[in-house]
Amino acid sequence: MKNVMFEKVLKTIRRYEMVCAGDKVIVAVSGGPDSVFLTRALNTLGKKLNMELSIVHLDHGLRGEESTEDAEFVKGLARSLKLEFIHKRINLRELKDRKLSVEEAARLERYKFFREAAAKKGANVVATAHTLDDQAETVLINLIRGASTKGASGIPPVREDADGLKIIRPLVELQKSEMLEYLAENKIAYRIDSSNLQNEYFRNVVRREIIPFLERFNPRVKRALSNFAGHLREDLEFMRRAKAESAKRLSKKTGERISFDLKDIVVQPRALAKEIIRDSLETIGGDVKKLSYRHWRDIDSFLRVKRKGSSLDLPGGVRLSRKDRTLELFKNKTLNSPVSSVKIATEAAITKGIDEE
Repeated sequence: MKNVMFEKVLKTIRRYEMVCAGDKVIVAVSGGPDSVFLTRALNTLGKKLNMELSIVHLDHGLRGEESTEDAEFVKGLARSLKLEFIHKRINLRELKDRKLSVEEAARLERYKFFREAAAKKGANVVATAHTLDDQAETVLINLIRGASTKGASGIPPVREDADGLKIIRPLVELQKSEMLEYLAENKIAYRIDSSNLQNEYFRNVVRREIIPFLERFNPRVKRALSNFAGHLREDLEFMRRAKAESAKRLSKKTGERISFDLKDIVVQPRALAKEIIRDSLETIGGDVKKLSYRHWRDIDSFLRVKRKGSSLDLPGGVRLSRKDRTLELFKNKTLNSPVSSVKIATEAAITKGIDEE
């Protein structure tokens, strides 16, 4: 069982070129079954892949003594495997922005900690324990939310953050049940996060109620959702290359404004124009996570119908303005808070618990 399971992890690592010889990798360990399995797999594969491994653990300070016990457990795991252990404790409730859910704030703090730990260790890769189950849940959550193609493509197996740190998900092709079976057979201990059992969080409702219901109609629905996300990522990669070539000639950045020649952007395929505008919106500080399908309909109508002097407010306090022959995107500093052309009443409720990256 051990060799079979670890070989699956190795195939995923090689398929997506997750690590190179000489890489310094920090593995994010919560103490739960997924991260414990990931740590043991990477520790076993370390020599074969010629990589250096360290363990990092962030205590969010949300579960009192339980959180402290998790940290001690992970410290013990690192000691038993003779791996360096980097730990940090925070008080998330004091740190988080009121506009963010606890889950989103936790995600931001985690990746901030990963960057700090990587800098301290001189590491260039962070491994997280996202599984095929997490992928399926994320895709389903994003579809319910009303996601774009990018949102529906789920968790990327590999991504690079703004600081050049590579984030890898070596377990993204393995189901949680496989890992639980391995841990049970080998009598390997792990921690259970009690918050994962509470239906207060939308992700837990998806995991504990919605997916089991869907499995009555397709027992392989998790893999189906994961495969769906994989197909979309291939399409998005093609789009990314086309977008990179087109954006250089279609857009012009001047200070805090990005402009487009109207006649050039209008004749582009809608999908390509959408991606170019989305990236431009993100570049100047817009909130792309709050873009809905209705926003895209408004933007498309704006491009093709609206007259000179018209404007459209988008999430993140960004305004799209139509001139005689150009379109301009810029931060509208007269707005005190992010404004969007449409609001979804249930947005706060259905985004709670989403951890896309």
